[in-house]
Amino acid sequence: MTTTLLPGTGARPWRAWASYAVSALVLMAVVAGVVTRLVSPADGRAIWFSAAVAFGLQLVAFASLLWVRNQAQLLVAGWAIGMALRFGTLGGVAWWLSRSAALPRTAALLSLVGFVFLLLLLEPVFLRWDLRKS
Repeated sequence: MTTTLLPGTGARPWRAWASYAVSALVLMAVVAGVVTRLVSPADGRAIWFSAAVAFGLQLVAFASLLWVRNQAQLLVAGWAIGMALRFGTLGGVAWWLSRSAALPRTAALLSLVGFVFLLLLLEPVFLRWDLRKS
């Protein structure tokens, strides 16, 4: 099924994705940098690891949401798949950390949840970014 787009709208969803990616990168760097100054060096490594995982995860989840945003019947499914991906990643990281002493578990998991939530709140701003009138 195809959807019709207004002339000049929706033709470049990569602009919305790129704007989201740049904003998310800046936000992650600022927040992770500030929080790292407040914790121990080992916790700081866990925070930066979580920021990187959350950033990569959200880029994939947001791209999939952009892909289905114009198809109402698929939008909720896309959102649900993105949430499952987020929970699955959290579970995978928790499983890995429970079997490894590479990073402090508490700092890594709490910061991962915080970063994913923060980037999730940023998504609605950019979901229809390229559809706005100039």
